[in-house]
Amino acid sequence: MSRIVSGTAAVLLFSALLVVPALQAQESSAPPSAGRMQQMPEFADFDLNSDGVLGEAEFNEARDARIAERVAAGRKMKNLANAPDFSEIDRDEDGAVTPEEFAAHQAQHHQREAPPR
Repeated sequence: MSRIVSGTAAVLLFSALLVVPALQAQESSAPPSAGRMQQMPEFADFDLNSDGVLGEAEFNEARDARIAERVAAGRKMKNLANAPDFSEIDRDEDGAVTPEEFAAHQAQHHQREAPPR
C-alpha cells in the first residue's frame, strides 16, 4: 500500500513540475498591454453622480479614490506622474467630459501603450 501511495505522490510531484512552468510561460507570453486593458476604468467608474458627464471635481474625486484603492491593494503606481488631468480628456474644453471624450482618450492611451508590431 505504501508503494502505491509513494508512486502516486511521485506522479503528482512530476505533474506539478511540468504544469507550473507551462502556466508561467503562458502568463509571460501574454502581450504586455493585456493586463493594462483590464485595469482601464470605465466611464461609469468616474461618473459618481450618474448624470452622464464628468465635471472636473467629480473626475478628480473618482481618480483619487481609484488611486487610493490601488495603493491599498499594494499595486505599484510607477506611472502615476503620467496620469492625465481633466483638461487632457476634456477635448472640447467645455468643462465636462462626455463618454465619447473619455473613450477617445482611452483609445489614444491604449494606442500609445500598445507594443510595436
